[in-house]
Amino acid sequence: MRDMDGKSKCFGFVNFENADDAAKAVEALNGKKVDDKEWYVGKAQKKSERENELKLRFEQSMKETADKYQGANLYVKNFG
Repeated sequence: MRDMDGKSKCFGFVNFENADDAAKAVEALNGKKVDDKEWYVGKAQKKSERENELKLRFEQSMKETADKYQGANLYVKNFG
């Protein structure tokens, strides 16, 4: 992608004919360094899809943390 002046925006989109080829590209290219820049390659998502996915991940992480410490937290008062 380029801006109005022709300067690269440093991102682009690639369309594959099937999901397997797209998954292989993600596996092969995500995290790869090219010209001292680490590439991020992943599924293109609408903002709402990305926000929903991040919300679900956060909720899962919070649940795992709560489950991990269930019954291990203490409340203490009257210290002085």
